[in-house]
Amino acid sequence: MKRSVAVLGGGNGGHTLAADLSLAGHEVRLFEMEKFSHAMKHVFAKKRIECLGEVLNGTAEIAMVTSDIDQALKGAEIILVAVPAFAHKDYANLLADKVSSDQLVVLLPGTLGSLEFVRIWNELGVNQDVVLAESDTLPYATRLEGPGKVRVNVKINVQIGVFPSIRTEWATALLADILSITPVNNILEAGLSSMNPIDHPPGTILNAGRIERSNGEFYIYEEGMTPSVIRVMEQLDQERLEIGKWFGLELMTIAELLHTSGYGPKGTTWEVLNGSRSLTPIKGPTSLQSRYLSEDIPFGLRTFASIADHIGLDTPVMDSMITLGEILVGGTPQGGRTIETLGLGKLSKEEIMDFVLTGTPKVSV
Repeated sequence: MKRSVAVLGGGNGGHTLAADLSLAGHEVRLFEMEKFSHAMKHVFAKKRIECLGEVLNGTAEIAMVTSDIDQALKGAEIILVAVPAFAHKDYANLLADKVSSDQLVVLLPGTLGSLEFVRIWNELGVNQDVVLAESDTLPYATRLEGPGKVRVNVKINVQIGVFPSIRTEWATALLADILSITPVNNILEAGLSSMNPIDHPPGTILNAGRIERSNGEFYIYEEGMTPSVIRVMEQLDQERLEIGKWFGLELMTIAELLHTSGYGPKGTTWEVLNGSRSLTPIKGPTSLQSRYLSEDIPFGLRTFASIADHIGLDTPVMDSMITLGEILVGGTPQGGRTIETLGLGKLSKEEIMDFVLTGTPKVSV
């Protein structure tokens, strides 16, 4: 079924979503905040995005490109929020009192950001009947290659969690018309299945010297994912899996996530990464100030570690990655996502599980 979709965000993911969905025949409204619109003035002027490469090819005509959020949202069945995690708070406030119960809001990806949306909306007393969903990763490995030009290395099957999870069937029926998805139990499972916090920080931190001396010529997956780096990554991943077990979730390992997403062949973490035709050509990070640390630590590892602290689990490898990463970027990044910003700080395990199922918080007295 053809859908009316609002794509919020003008970065790599937003451009690619708008292009892919438009080429598939859906009506797409691409939104970017006015303060950032200068970066995509070509797309605003032409309403056209060119797709390069074999995975996605052709010129997409975009039905609407706008900085008017009301115009973008009007009549949209699905609202895709494709922005960095540090922008989720701004978008939660931007959408406050602007979406309705017949519209689905989806974070691509989420890293538990949907819970931050819920907390903000509850505090504002708005959107309390709106269904949210989030994916474990972006639906593409993609990069902008110039004004209005994207190159997609791979299209990805994403795991989707829904809040509240009792609305999963309705939400995933909508999304199945526009994306390749696998529904999971709830948003905790989707958020805790995020791959970037597990592979990016170790690959960046343990190659810090090489990155600083590379003059921009560094390929993290081709040259940075050595056996010793992967051993650290797998120990970090084990701590993530233990958090999932506490909530009764059997999460996939990082190797399984990479394979099922379509990034590489089935096998060990080493075999998946070194056999990945889509990841090894990706250049970067070119600086230690990249999102591989500045986003994937405060909105990834720190989030996971905060949940672990709340439930009484030790995460020594995770804690060491956070400490080293913050030193490398020059101090503790501002903001970030914790058990408190997720709105779960006062809830027991049973109350958290009931909350993500029903959407109704039941706080212990």
